[in-house]
Amino acid sequence: MKKNFVRFLFLFVIIIIGGYFTHTSIVNYFSLERNTDIINFSYIFNGIFTLIFTSAIMVLSKKFKDQLGFIFMAGSLVKIGVFLLISNLNNLDINKNVFLDFFIAYAICLALEVYCVSKILNTIK
Repeated sequence: MKKNFVRFLFLFVIIIIGGYFTHTSIVNYFSLERNTDIINFSYIFNGIFTLIFTSAIMVLSKKFKDQLGFIFMAGSLVKIGVFLLISNLNNLDINKNVFLDFFIAYAICLALEVYCVSKILNTIK
C-alpha cells in the first residue's frame, strides 16, 4: 500500500503543479481578467482534499471493498459542498465567469482519484 501511495503522490504532485502553471500561464497569456485568489484556492483545496480522500480510500479499501464505489461518490459530493461552503465563508464569489477556474482543478483531481480508485478496485479480489 505504501508503494501505491508513493506512486500516486509522485504522479499527483507532477500533474497538479503542471496543471496549475499551465492554467495560470493561459490566463496571463490571454490577459484574462481573473481573480487569482479563486484559482489558487481551487488548486490548494482540491489538492489537499484529493490527498486526504485518496489516502482514506487506500486505507479503507481492504475493510470496505464492496462499498468503495459509494464512498468515492459520496466523497466527490462532499468535496463540492465543502468547497462552496468555504468559498462563501471567505467571500469568494463563484459565478459562471469563474466556474472554469474551479472546474479545471476539480477535473484534474477527479481524474487522478478515478485512476487511483480504479487501480485499487482492480487489485482487490
